[in-house]
Amino acid sequence: MTAAPRAERLRDHFVGWQCRIRADAMRRRAGQPSPGMRPRVLSAAGEELAPAVTTLLVRREAESFAPEFRHLARRTHDPRDRREAALALLAERYYQHARAFSDHLTATFAPGSALAADLERQRRCILAFAQDSQRYTLPCTLRRLSPGDPRRDETWWHNALFNPQLPPDIPILAFAPRWLEATADPDLDQAR
Repeated sequence: MTAAPRAERLRDHFVGWQCRIRADAMRRRAGQPSPGMRPRVLSAAGEELAPAVTTLLVRREAESFAPEFRHLARRTHDPRDRREAALALLAERYYQHARAFSDHLTATFAPGSALAADLERQRRCILAFAQDSQRYTLPCTLRRLSPGDPRRDETWWHNALFNPQLPPDIPILAFAPRWLEATADPDLDQAR
């Protein structure tokens, strides 16, 4: 099999896996991020930069849920009501169709985060995902998202549903996997 179709299969498998584990976290873990949502962050040379960073899988621009997230966040000031509404939306509708998602991941960082600054400076990293018997190693390029970017809006409003004190100017980084260099364990070709 040539590299491009294998990379596409790997991408589609990863996005489907992410949707499944995230929907399960919403339904069974009250939204608590599972290990597969919190990859290790390594430098391009393989040095660990962080043992875990919570990521968000973002939808394609045309499928953005940012307006719905914003509406839920502004609808009530009661954190419990907001959380319950967010969990219902995420469990029932958000993760139901893997094809609605891009393959980009985002992560929020605290204001002044040294890790975010380091990643931004390096512009490349490796995200190492693991949950149960599945592993993915994704070399990524990354960049900081600017205000007004739909991925930034979706990420910020999603996280604001669970953290109403989220500062508006936090760094949000987008990770774009380089699928031709990515790996899965077990390998998809061996699973066939």
